Amino acid sequence: MHIELGNVNDIPDINEKIDTSFNGTCFAYDWFLKLKQSKKILKIYDQKMNLLGFMPVFNSDNSKIIAQSTMYIPYGGPVIFSLPNEERNKIRFIRNIEKALCDYLQSNYDEVNFSTDNNIIDIMPFIRANFTPEVRYTYKLDLSIGIEKIYNNFGSDRKKDIRKAKNRNVEFIVDSTMKYFDVNKAMKWEAKYGFESTSDFVKTYIKETINNNRGMCFVAKENDKIIGGVHIAWDSNTAYILYSYYEDEKDDIAIAYIYYKMFEYLINNNIVRYMDFEGSVFESIEDWNISFGTYQSRFYNLHWNNNENLYLNVYDYGEK
Repeated sequence: MHIELGNVNDIPDINEKIDTSFNGTCFAYDWFLKLKQSKKILKIYDQKMNLLGFMPVFNSDNSKIIAQSTMYIPYGGPVIFSLPNEERNKIRFIRNIEKALCDYLQSNYDEVNFSTDNNIIDIMPFIRANFTPEVRYTYKLDLSIGIEKIYNNFGSDRKKDIRKAKNRNVEFIVDSTMKYFDVNKAMKWEAKYGFESTSDFVKTYIKETINNNRGMCFVAKENDKIIGGVHIAWDSNTAYILYSYYEDEKDDIAIAYIYYKMFEYLINNNIVRYMDFEGSVFESIEDWNISFGTYQSRFYNLHWNNNENLYLNVYDYGEK
């Protein structure tokens, strides 16, 4: 394997390659990387210089540090275009890519922090190279089972929320022009913890997802008043819940109702197979996600620095 630093523009039709890859997500699309001002990528080649995939290099203030915040970039790590057919060869193939990445990262950077997507299960090469693995969990739904089965798997509280929303004649709106979705309200949670995103960036990002047919906003309306909103982004396989808000405590039913109708929208329009609720280390948010009948899916944040010190306190409970 050979790793080479390059630019996202070096790979023609990169978004199409991501969509047909083993594990690529919408957080590796060229327009997303450019929005994040992270146009550098690590190109992954075999010995015959056939391109096997790439890994985004997320910027920090220091060019010798790779810094990916899962608050804003849920999944990073290598995007592998295709795998061998036989299982034993798949394992070797992924491990060889990871070994090559370890060698390159440790030779060229002082500190490395990134997350894998939840299709990357085997991280042994990183562990052997003294990366500290931070185990995280996200929660997912398989939308292919249909909205009726999905609803039947909801917890009793979520079913009650949906009944209340229907009794209150709450209207569900697909907001493709962002006429109703309030970005500032959607960012209240982030502002509470002092994260660095601005409403201008988030608004631009949401518009980009919609313009590229890779995202949508949904809102709940009651008596001419918007009582809640949700934004999701998606790739060819999975949709991700990224921003949400509701107005008042009595309007917390809005999110459950939007989720339910949003699942129905994705299914009816045959957009993706999976819904990813996005992981959280907050127990209350995990309980909320689980209440929709989701299943648990593991992913890893990986950390390394050249001081040869393991990260002993990697769980930041102020982050998702």
